[in-house]
Amino acid sequence: MKKLMLLLFAGTVLFATSCVKTGPQGPQGIQGPAGADGAQVIGEDAFTVNTWTASGNGWIATFSDPNLTTAVYNYGVFEVYKYYTSSGWTNLPDMNGLTSTVFNFRPGYFDIFVYNTDGSATTYPGTVQFRAVVIPSTYKQAHPNTDWTNYNTAIAAQAEAKKTK
Repeated sequence: MKKLMLLLFAGTVLFATSCVKTGPQGPQGIQGPAGADGAQVIGEDAFTVNTWTASGNGWIATFSDPNLTTAVYNYGVFEVYKYYTSSGWTNLPDMNGLTSTVFNFRPGYFDIFVYNTDGSATTYPGTVQFRAVVIPSTYKQAHPNTDWTNYNTAIAAQAEAKKTK
């Protein structure tokens, strides 16, 4: 029995170490879609929203944005940040008590919604400052450890992208 176990062990080791396969390198894969500005982060200027449209029990503001290409929509990242005078920039979605501020996007446009999480009517949001950041897929893939939900990190990535242009 001992010889059989030794023989099986030796055979397994020999098999595992001899299965190295080498050959010619395969063809290069298809390159991912290019970003809106050559795969660089686009930190857009801060903008103020003071005109909201009623939407159910909440409010909506819609914006056109040529940086939101189909490639960004399908493969990239789009982040929106809200400014608080007391604490600075925070990423959406954001909850402040019952009030939630969220966004969605599609090629060429994005919307910001303000509503109460319990379904009750929310008060008019008033004047609110936001900032958006577009991260094309190739830049996102090249920087996999970046926390894009953190405003300061995303803006630092934008600054780095501008240095390497």
